[in-house]
Amino acid sequence: MKTIDKLIICKGFALCRGIMSPYDSYYYTLEETSTDTKFSQLLYLLYGGGIAPDGKEYHNNLLLDVRDYYQKPFAFKSGSAGAMWLCINPIPANKFFDASLIKAGETRTIVGDGKEHVILSAKGDIIANDKTLEMFQYTRVLNGKEAVITVPENSEAIYLTR
Repeated sequence: MKTIDKLIICKGFALCRGIMSPYDSYYYTLEETSTDTKFSQLLYLLYGGGIAPDGKEYHNNLLLDVRDYYQKPFAFKSGSAGAMWLCINPIPANKFFDASLIKAGETRTIVGDGKEHVILSAKGDIIANDKTLEMFQYTRVLNGKEAVITVPENSEAIYLTR
């Protein structure tokens, strides 16, 4: 069984969350990989794992970029623990992000340089310039500004740029 939470529309992307039972499959249709707010370019596994369209098995706290499947149907099959995920869906669908994880215990300084810079609290709370961002909240780093991102233990952040 799959349960998908409500879609959260953000500036330039949407967030989708969901849970899959053990050994279940989620089939992304051509429409889902082509349509604004529906194409999930980035999949972050909060818990559990499964087999991705590349045939490899992935597990929790992993960020998977599936931009190669833009406008192509594919499937994700959960493993024995099921899976809980967060997807980042670019708007428009063909606006791809480069992404990386900022892991627990890391501090990173990000300087706005005219590009799009987004920091998303993907697991737990993070700190951006002494302000706490709760899970699934995000901030942008504007041109000429600086953000010091601190990720406490048991938390992770996703850094998006384009």
